[in-house]
Amino acid sequence: MSEIRRGAILNHILLLLQVGIPLLLTPFVMETLGAAEYGVYMLAGTIMVRLYMSDLGRTTTTKFLSEYYAQGDDDGAARFLGNMVALYTAIGLGIFILGLAIYPWLGSIFPKFTEDDLKLYRVLYLMTLVNAAIMFPARSLAGVADAQQRFTIPGIIAVATSATNALGTVLLLILGLRSVGLIALSICTGIVALLCNVAYCFIGLRARITLRGWSRNICRGIFVFSFWMFLNQLINMLNAGTGNYIVAITQGPTAAGIYTNGLMIYGHYFMLAGVLSTLFLPRVVHMVIRGADPQEQTDAMVRLGRAQLMILGAPLLALIFFGEEFFRLWIGHIEGADAALSYHIALCLVIPQTFGLVQALGWQISQARDALKQRVLITGFNSLLFIVVSYFVCKHLGIAAQAVWATISILIQLAMLNLIHYRGLGLKVGYFYKQTFRGAIPAALVCSAVCLTLCNHIPLGGWWGLALKLGIFVLFYPIIIARLYASKEERRLLRLSNK
Repeated sequence: MSEIRRGAILNHILLLLQVGIPLLLTPFVMETLGAAEYGVYMLAGTIMVRLYMSDLGRTTTTKFLSEYYAQGDDDGAARFLGNMVALYTAIGLGIFILGLAIYPWLGSIFPKFTEDDLKLYRVLYLMTLVNAAIMFPARSLAGVADAQQRFTIPGIIAVATSATNALGTVLLLILGLRSVGLIALSICTGIVALLCNVAYCFIGLRARITLRGWSRNICRGIFVFSFWMFLNQLINMLNAGTGNYIVAITQGPTAAGIYTNGLMIYGHYFMLAGVLSTLFLPRVVHMVIRGADPQEQTDAMVRLGRAQLMILGAPLLALIFFGEEFFRLWIGHIEGADAALSYHIALCLVIPQTFGLVQALGWQISQARDALKQRVLITGFNSLLFIVVSYFVCKHLGIAAQAVWATISILIQLAMLNLIHYRGLGLKVGYFYKQTFRGAIPAALVCSAVCLTLCNHIPLGGWWGLALKLGIFVLFYPIIIARLYASKEERRLLRLSNK
């Protein structure tokens, strides 16, 4: 079995854990902590998630090392790693200093927090800040395995970390350690996982690092790429993913918890889309180095885009037709939780983002072709617009209107990204959408008819009723996709056909 296939399997296992565990534990955590502390904890937890999901150092390492390995330059790779560690240690220190400068102003940033809420958030903020300073230099080395297309061991480490977090969460809450203990657990397991990945980098993959090979040219290349990577990820964070911060500022911690529950579903959906695309950066780099033309790159986008749409179609339709019932069963019984509003928020974020997630390989192509500057400059304006408008929308119209504005913002940014892909990279955007969504409408209509039939003819309520509906839908979904959407080649690859 190839490393990419093993990596994809492990990523799917990890995804099941990362999605399933929070869904199972959220009601327990929310009831144990209470609505206000849960909102503060989730706000700090969002910072943790963003740090761990950030590929800033890892992607930079993967991109540049893939170029060195493609050229057979092992000495250059060793010099690059030395420069990378030094530069990212300085970046981590800079983030720590900047975070300390912001710390005294937290009370002004969150005026709706009570004194107790603010006191707790200050503690959690400092913990996550220290974690960020440690994470950056170590995470830069974790990209060595990706560059060598070795995904098995890092995947096993990630699965073990996720399972440990789940068991530790239950144990800590039973012992009464509450939100501070939960954040400490996430930090400790994250650091251990990073150390394991670094050990695998040097012992298992025999990577070399030269700390004396300081090069101004190498550092300038790393810094420029990392700078635009950082700005791009900052822009992504300033869009739909930071709506909960705006809600916390304008509405308070309880409302932030409601928004975060919808945002959690969006985050899981986003992670599902990343399972395949993150495995393909080294191959895209090799494709660009050997001179693949825009049409060949577009064809690669289509192949991955159709696979993404087949994967994302099931959870998207399940959310649309069964999501309201799920939210009601999941958190509807908890005081301070608004299940219907959280469902509305999830829909507003997930549906428009689907059109962007199916072209995720365009992001990898932008990295490989050093086209991040265009992406950042064009989408940066949209992010600033999102923040400014969000503040007034949420303050005067509430969080439901804030979610609708997030939908509009996502669609605006998608249009801008398509402009980059077409004008800046020469990719065939119209061809991509035509080929990717070929056959999607008939398949979606039939799947929708199945979902409506299940909703109208299965009166059984509760979790068992929802599980029965989802189970029947999951049985029908691959058959419908195989008949109405997937091509013969795709059916062969997916083993949905014996032909």
